[in-house]
Amino acid sequence: MKKWKKLSERLAYSGWRKVIVRKFLLPNGKEAEFDVIKNHDFVTIAAFTKNKEAILVNQFRVGAEREIISFPEGQIDEGESLETASARELLEETGYEAEEIIFLKTFHQAYFTQKQHILLAKNCKKVAEQNLDDHEFIEVIKMPFDEFRLFIKNKNDERINHNVAAAYLAMEELGWI
Repeated sequence: MKKWKKLSERLAYSGWRKVIVRKFLLPNGKEAEFDVIKNHDFVTIAAFTKNKEAILVNQFRVGAEREIISFPEGQIDEGESLETASARELLEETGYEAEEIIFLKTFHQAYFTQKQHILLAKNCKKVAEQNLDDHEFIEVIKMPFDEFRLFIKNKNDERINHNVAAAYLAMEELGWI
């Protein structure tokens, strides 16, 4: 299979996120430009209590213009390990702390420079109140496992974020499926 070759890259927009335009020579010999969102890597924390309850967050997302239910997630700070970022984001967004955090998988985004790192937070317990940023308004949802299983299988529920796919990895790791 012929390879793609990057010919150039330029900054098209610089705001909260950056948009870069990358020009490639395609395997068929033609050239094409693609808009790519430049953003920081982030962690998604598949969090569960000792009683097999999923710890989810419900928040308004400006891109979707609706409330989305997902696992807690957030940006990895400079020099921060995945486990430290996961513990920090879990505590800030939910007030929960995990007994153990296990790395599961890294996903690359199609039109983003960022990577999404999925980690499992086991045996979580409530230890504090939320510590949210000024632009975060998060409702914490504790969902029993059987209900959670039905929730992620519901193809008609538009509140489900793509990151709940992390649940399958977490459930396999826990031996629940």
